[in-house]
Amino acid sequence: MKKNAFYFIMTFIMVQMSYAVNLSDYTVIKGIISIPDFKAKEVTLYNVDEGKPVVAATAKVNSLGEFGFLTPVSAAGFYYVDYGQFKNKKQLIRLYLEPKLDISLVINQNNYVLSGKNIGQNALVQKANEIYNEFAPFARIGENVTYVEFYPFIDKGIAKAEEFSKSIKTKDVAFNELLKLAVATDVEELTYTFFRMPRSAFPDKDDRPAVINTWIKDKKFTNPDLLKLQNGVSLMSNYFFYLSMNSSSPVKRIDIVESLDHITDPALKDVYLRDAVANSRMKIEEYEKIAPSIKPFMISDASKAFLLEYEKVLHKSVGQKGLDFTYKDINDKPVSFSDFKGKFVYIDLWATWCGPCKAEIPHMKKIEEDYHGKNIVFVSLSLDKAKDAQKWKDYVTKEQLKGIQLMADKDFGSDVAKNYEVNAIPRFLLFDPKGNIINADALRPSNPELRVQLDKLLKS
Repeated sequence: MKKNAFYFIMTFIMVQMSYAVNLSDYTVIKGIISIPDFKAKEVTLYNVDEGKPVVAATAKVNSLGEFGFLTPVSAAGFYYVDYGQFKNKKQLIRLYLEPKLDISLVINQNNYVLSGKNIGQNALVQKANEIYNEFAPFARIGENVTYVEFYPFIDKGIAKAEEFSKSIKTKDVAFNELLKLAVATDVEELTYTFFRMPRSAFPDKDDRPAVINTWIKDKKFTNPDLLKLQNGVSLMSNYFFYLSMNSSSPVKRIDIVESLDHITDPALKDVYLRDAVANSRMKIEEYEKIAPSIKPFMISDASKAFLLEYEKVLHKSVGQKGLDFTYKDINDKPVSFSDFKGKFVYIDLWATWCGPCKAEIPHMKKIEEDYHGKNIVFVSLSLDKAKDAQKWKDYVTKEQLKGIQLMADKDFGSDVAKNYEVNAIPRFLLFDPKGNIINADALRPSNPELRVQLDKLLKS
């Protein structure tokens, strides 16, 4: 009775809406989640904007697991149903929506049953989703599926995907091409993702499935329809990451410009560069180095607005007065930031327990030695816990650390950490002789560009 009431309400809503809107522009999706011991409160329907998923609508799930959407479809394209599995790649429910469709879904643990009065092309899309789901376990965080399982699978999986793509021959040519692109993108993007996942077993660096060499050889991103797929940007991002880690001539993290050699379509360049800059964690100096080369390709209104805000945030602290802290050195003598007025100040925020911090110490020692006697002070400020003060002192003595060695009073709760929003180390700060901020997220000692910057500052 309750189930009949649910569908009666859906029908009633549709009838009422028909008086206000043209239902020929809408699609109906009715569903039920039939997974034992699983309760979902909400189901989200995503569509795609510039190669990424964006929320199109949400629907509440009733006590019987039922949900429904009456959604406008202005242009045919892919949509994605998420009941909590989408981001974790547990099961792909991708639909190709057009106006006037009437689709019913019964969602089970590992698959879904598709039916309805007018399901359009979605029986074929479901087969594509099944191929995605076969590759997905190799690209999930926490699965810990290694190359031992993946390498024997990949040739068979790709052959199945290619055979399916050849069978896509509907009367809708645009749909055919988009679905073929979707299948190829799924396979390639998930494969690249595999190589980004934490593993317990690793192949030799040169031990890669032969098909990957075919993919990366003279790779060009030419098809703007990638931006109609929720993993279009992810494919480009994962491709360049794979190339940087495994190619004989890697694309450097900072040199986003090199990626432009692999992207020919202007829209793809624009969208990819925006995403790459947003996720790059570049320093001011790194960004300013590449900005003249990438800005001519970031010409959309979205990219212009993004760059305006990005540069504002990047430079938000430049020129502001540095925090005048006072902390003790290894002899318990108080030392203040203001003691260094008249000199450039480079501060290393670190801790004895931090491996990446320790990896920077040899570089820090060398740069201190090379700039000794110049108008710059090097300060190493420990964020060790107060109870580990003696451990810090012993480490400084044992490693013969140079420069000014200080320890903050409350580790990450200290004023210096809170003032500069430090939530991860190592972190480096650079100040001018007036005590004003040059960069609150400065280049590391191991980065050769730091010396270039310091030389320029000291000559000014």
